Amino acid sequence: MEILSERLLLIAKQVNHNDVICDIGTDHALIPIYLARGNLITKAYACDIAEQPLEQAKKNIAKYKIGEVITPVLADGLTGIKGIAIDSCIISGLGSNTILIILEQDADNINRYILCPNDDANLIRQWVKTQRYFLEQELIMKENDLIYEILVINKSAGKKVKNQKDIMFGPILRKEKSAIFKEKWLLKVVHFQSLLEKVPDKSAKAKELTQKIKLINKVI
Repeated sequence: MEILSERLLLIAKQVNHNDVICDIGTDHALIPIYLARGNLITKAYACDIAEQPLEQAKKNIAKYKIGEVITPVLADGLTGIKGIAIDSCIISGLGSNTILIILEQDADNINRYILCPNDDANLIRQWVKTQRYFLEQELIMKENDLIYEILVINKSAGKKVKNQKDIMFGPILRKEKSAIFKEKWLLKVVHFQSLLEKVPDKSAKAKELTQKIKLINKVI
């Protein structure tokens, strides 16, 4: 089995010891297998909508003789774990809009989510605010020149998402102001400035971009 990438390893580390987990869009079930082989979880449901990657997941599970811990599930989103008590639900490698579609199936049987969207983490934080959930942890990291945010959502405890600054930057990340956080937002400033040069000076778009640049500079 291939070694977990730095990003997948960081996601796996957000799982609590002895959790029952589900991994949505599990692909080859790399995270569940890593956790099961380390005796870090009680049970895992490796869920995927596509048959081919799930078949590879089954082969990997059989190879390491951990079928009693990991159950592969062919299902769309959260439909395959209805009624099963899940401590941590992992969803990574998808865009925020796709993750939000999956989260429409959110139910009481899931206690917390570990999400790593490919883009627009602000949309996830808006959902957290709307649901009145909490951010237990926010992490930011860089892999293959791409910057990712990992959001650990807890339904009962953590940081609230209170306002637009929290939605845009993250209440935990903007307090910590890590080097990668600053790098991400400085790149955004450069991007917004390039867009600003292409719109009429007094247009609504120019005003919006100018406000974003000022806000970013103030936060970082």
